[in-house]
Amino acid sequence: MTSEGMAWLGAGLAVGIAALGTGIGIGILAAKSVEAVARQPEEAGTIQRLMILGIAFIEALCLYALLIAIMLVGKGKEEKTAEEAAPDVAPPAAVVR
Repeated sequence: MTSEGMAWLGAGLAVGIAALGTGIGIGILAAKSVEAVARQPEEAGTIQRLMILGIAFIEALCLYALLIAIMLVGKGKEEKTAEEAAPDVAPPAAVVR
């Protein structure tokens, strides 16, 4: 498999696993928040604020995975370009004085 293929595979896995983890994390967070509000309805505002803060941190992890995926794809393209350009480049002529 080429380096570009490996980069695409790694990028897909990074985003896929991160999205799966993010979905599970937000689901657990929402379930526990609903449970907490059911136990103490007077604290609903505080619980909601903390839930939104937690969701922001969980989503940040998925965004980090997306950035890593973009960097992987870019790295695969750079290596391919360097490999293709290498045979076409002639060595510099020797300077004789």
